[in-house]
Amino acid sequence: MNAVLSLDQAALAPLSSATLADQVADRIVEAIAGRRLASEARLIETELAAALHVSRVPVREAIRILTSQGIVVANPRRGVRVATFDAAWARQLHDARVAIERLGAHLAAEICRRDPSAVTRLEACVAGIEAAKGDWLSVNRADIAFHATLFEIAGSPLMLTLWHAISRHVLIMFSIETYRDVDFDRVVKEHRVYIDALLHETPQGIDEEIDRHVAGLRTFEF
Repeated sequence: MNAVLSLDQAALAPLSSATLADQVADRIVEAIAGRRLASEARLIETELAAALHVSRVPVREAIRILTSQGIVVANPRRGVRVATFDAAWARQLHDARVAIERLGAHLAAEICRRDPSAVTRLEACVAGIEAAKGDWLSVNRADIAFHATLFEIAGSPLMLTLWHAISRHVLIMFSIETYRDVDFDRVVKEHRVYIDALLHETPQGIDEEIDRHVAGLRTFEF
């Protein structure tokens, strides 16, 4: 017979917000997305720590996180460098995102059609995108939050884990796509159409909307 471990609420500490290492990782990704760090640029712990006003410990952990996600690459001879973001990377990211987005969207659609509060959560994310207009980094962060919320609504820990595994890559790609773009309203409209598809389209229609929504990831110019 399997033993059952019983825990009261005090037995485990509540999860905190992002760790300092995660925050450092996010700042590095944002620097890549903002073209302040180019593909294959070398990352030096002491320089990053000084720029971010932190010790080398969270920087080292952030680099470990980003290495595990394929955003930076560690080479014994060349040191730690930003990964190469090229056309092959863009195609692979597109295909990976379409695959998991379809699965997540179908699960989320079922819930949204019977639970108005789920739709409200997505609409709040769109409002966040709209409120960020004028600042592409903020818009793209809000866009990432919309899709994270979609996977949370889907109720699949696996889908959410897969999304988090590629979300920093997607932020980089969003920034590539929106470089020099001035049409902030386009992003808002695209997400409202996406919600409408979740509520009213057939499964095939949802797949077609996802293909349209993610289509930009087929292109590359960095």
